[in-house]
Amino acid sequence: MNTRFVLPVLIAFALPLGAAPVMADDFFGAIAFSASTGKVGGGWNYGSKKEANQEAKAQCGVDDCDPVSTFPNCGAIAVGDGYGMGYSADGTIAKSEETALENCSGFTTNCLITMSFCNGT
Repeated sequence: MNTRFVLPVLIAFALPLGAAPVMADDFFGAIAFSASTGKVGGGWNYGSKKEANQEAKAQCGVDDCDPVSTFPNCGAIAVGDGYGMGYSADGTIAKSEETALENCSGFTTNCLITMSFCNGT
């Protein structure tokens, strides 16, 4: 076997299909939520929790927006009827969204993901 083809083949089999994005441990993200309007805001890839929270509040654009989740990996928020909501932070966007929807459904109906993202991507 030609050695030029061995390394690429080994690399291809070593990488799992659908691998999660590589995230940096030194980034933070935050999601803010307004209970009176249902608006959300997010800030990601910030060097501190404080900066991420400030950006999330600013992006939300409503006075009563408060951070509901600050995280170093992925996060999501789902909002439903009557501005009931659920949020989650996890290692993947899919798991964050799944759990946010489950959490929201425990409070209200017609929950939809309104924001989700991962840091470092």
